[in-house]
Amino acid sequence: MCVTLQYRNLENNIKNIDMKNVMKFGLALVVFFTAFTMRANDGNFSVSVKSGKVISFAINEAKNVHVSIFNTDGGEVFNETLKSKDGKITRTYDLTALPAGTYFLETETATKVSRHEITINGTTATVAGTVVAETYKPVVFTKDGIVTVSILNNGKSPVEIKMYDDNNNEVYSETVNGEQTLAKRFNIKSTTAKNFTLVTKYNNKTFVEAVAAR
Repeated sequence: MCVTLQYRNLENNIKNIDMKNVMKFGLALVVFFTAFTMRANDGNFSVSVKSGKVISFAINEAKNVHVSIFNTDGGEVFNETLKSKDGKITRTYDLTALPAGTYFLETETATKVSRHEITINGTTATVAGTVVAETYKPVVFTKDGIVTVSILNNGKSPVEIKMYDDNNNEVYSETVNGEQTLAKRFNIKSTTAKNFTLVTKYNNKTFVEAVAAR
């Protein structure tokens, strides 16, 4: 199936979580820095030009993928979410309606966000041979009242970690600099909150994870 894009000049809206009446309270925290293994079998992705301004991509071992196309100003000109039962997704896009310039095709799977650069010039499109940006999502799991957060931060960009309780009170905040692998453990056994929201920001991406304490 070929999708024909219609150009939209959109401003890049960044959604911020409105946290009111911020009141910090003691949260038992165990911190450790260690090497760790991220989840394997992430989608195998490829993108290429079929002809002219028509591009196609294929991704394997990913049952869900969110696709976005951005201009150099950060404006989103297209997005859609694709699903597959067998873990194989292919898609073709006709970029004829887009003005000449540089664009970024961004794909988000369960484990990472990847960006490919696309240049439109005249009647043709070209795709950069390598990924221009790749961000692995944090791995979060809870067991016996301990929340473990693991982050593979290949770019060693600052990592901002915040946690909020079910009343939107900020209960933890920290920024870690210069770490490629980061892991933290939070002991939430003694808290009265039933749910927490974990927000991590790094490499110009924000990831939000709901954590059940009970």
